[in-house]
Amino acid sequence: MWRKATLIAASAAIPFVLLTSSASASEYADTLTQPADGIYIPKTLTFLENMPYYVIPNTLKNDPEGTFAPQTVNVIEAESHWSGAYNWWKIHTDVGDRWVKTAPWQIEVPPPQTIHLMTETSLYASPSEAARPTASLSPQDVTVVGAEKNWYRPAEPNYNPMHWLKIHTTWLGDQWIHLHLDEIGIYTEMNNLAFYPGVNYQNSPFLHVITEPSDGLLTNIFVRQTGQFRSLLGSTYSFETEHGTKWAYGPGMLVQASQQTIKRTKPYALFKYPSAYSDIVSELPPGNLNVIETTVNDDGFMTHENWYHVQNDQAEGWFSPSYSEPEETSDDTESIVLHNGTTLIMRFPNSGIPLKNGQIGPQTLQPLAAWSAPDGTRWYKINSFVGEGWVQILPLEDNITLKGRENDAQIRSAVRYQGAFYHNDAGIFTFGTDTIGHLQNGEPQLSADFLAKQYQFKLTGPDANGWWSFMHTAGYGFQIKAGEQTAKTFWQGTLISEVNLAAAPAPASDAKLPPLLGLAEVRQLFGASTIYNDKVAFGEKHIVLSSREYEIAGFTLPAAVDGNRLLLSGLMYENTYMEAGTQSAEMTILVKRRDAAAGDPAEAYQAAVKRLYGLGMNVDVFDVTLDVPLQPGSNPLSVEIKVGERIVYKKDWEVTAPAAK
Repeated sequence: MWRKATLIAASAAIPFVLLTSSASASEYADTLTQPADGIYIPKTLTFLENMPYYVIPNTLKNDPEGTFAPQTVNVIEAESHWSGAYNWWKIHTDVGDRWVKTAPWQIEVPPPQTIHLMTETSLYASPSEAARPTASLSPQDVTVVGAEKNWYRPAEPNYNPMHWLKIHTTWLGDQWIHLHLDEIGIYTEMNNLAFYPGVNYQNSPFLHVITEPSDGLLTNIFVRQTGQFRSLLGSTYSFETEHGTKWAYGPGMLVQASQQTIKRTKPYALFKYPSAYSDIVSELPPGNLNVIETTVNDDGFMTHENWYHVQNDQAEGWFSPSYSEPEETSDDTESIVLHNGTTLIMRFPNSGIPLKNGQIGPQTLQPLAAWSAPDGTRWYKINSFVGEGWVQILPLEDNITLKGRENDAQIRSAVRYQGAFYHNDAGIFTFGTDTIGHLQNGEPQLSADFLAKQYQFKLTGPDANGWWSFMHTAGYGFQIKAGEQTAKTFWQGTLISEVNLAAAPAPASDAKLPPLLGLAEVRQLFGASTIYNDKVAFGEKHIVLSSREYEIAGFTLPAAVDGNRLLLSGLMYENTYMEAGTQSAEMTILVKRRDAAAGDPAEAYQAAVKRLYGLGMNVDVFDVTLDVPLQPGSNPLSVEIKVGERIVYKKDWEVTAPAAK
């Protein structure tokens, strides 16, 4: 049952399960908003048609809670492309803050109450330039009392058309002015000290000149910032130079007075400017840094650098922890093996500053230290022919050995995509001209023949008892039967286990064809990852099939141990990227006793898996450890790595433990 708000609700209600309370768009990575200011983001908007509303700004993750009839609402925050594209708005209702998504033609927006004219502007008695201007106004604030319809809309191909606004004057009454979108804005005075590493400046505050060359370029410059002009198309910032007032499209790096002391236990470098691309003026030993000013380089995306203006007895310059030796490092790495043809040596970790343009080829190195950067990448300090520097390993190829763990297994995963497969309105899945499945009670069912081809299994059957056999060249196989909820798994042709399925395979329309499997059974038997996109903004509903493949090396299985426990360990390099909606089969590593009663869970020991750190490129390193109790004498064991029921590695061996004393 949907909720009725004080806002006028439309008569047609849409069911919705309330998953959460009102939310801020900052909680959603794909919804970047700004607060309503009456200029860049309107404070009110009017719906011209029925408008669904949501608890969170994501139509693909939830259904509407209800629908508002045409009316005017108050805006709290919104995305910034409302005048020309689909846009999320956070509005206030008596049931809390809610979200609506609008197209430009579905709304009307009032003009701002006040704007600032940045240049001398002609006045007209009517919204037409056919008549002569009645007067003109010098730069000043004016009161807006009306506007032409869709005064905020861009027009193809002109992103910055002119629109008519009606303003009030004290001596001529109401008059009309004709302005570009980037001239409709407000001006705010400022008095800031700002730094620009590099800025293309303009002589005009208006954004319509971005199609023209800039009027000049300044690099590594501190300026006195005097104002901001904020229009529908964005902001420009004024600053003073010896050649007069100039305008920049970015605010620069604001410099703030700040008296503080930073204690360094590692050597550090001072730069001439708060920019990594400026010269290093001094390199100093550990000690206290006397800070007098600070600034931040933050692009809102990849870069966030804190800079400190330091004045010491030894030197003066700018210090940034982003371009210095890390204060806290670890000493847990015995060696790294580089396979890449060229690895760059950096002066500082997580920076783009090379160390004397040093490069090294494939080799094994013993790092001096290791450090994890805030962005999740791992860096290693090495001693090289150009001095001590920092390198990254290539997560998809290079190897790590921890201290005291020289016999570790090296397990590396990779994601292999089988593809995206679509169904039509009738629920029929197709691949090319072939029908490969259908919806049954709203759930995808896929042909086992199609799945065998996608996952590279050889399919045979049915046998005399109706069983279909699937065999992979790696050694794993399984059998299924239409209507039978138990499947059989095999390794190298030998029966391993009988497993229960979430649902029995559905018979095909032709009894001579293999049965159909649901996505849960696809994940279980093929070790697959699946996505079912049944809510799409554009295009057809579809499934995505993929698998996680593992490369295993260095699994040293001892023939004898000194004590009564077998300790095995390894490092797993796991690709952790996952598309939204992905469901994956679980990966397990087990050691079993081969002399145990069949299916005895007490004689199967599962590895503990713990995340250590990230390497970058969505690859994390996990510590894998196994602790298996042994009996005196010979212990017949089997180690097994599975994804779902799919066996990706299996080896039998015997380990001898000393006799009891």
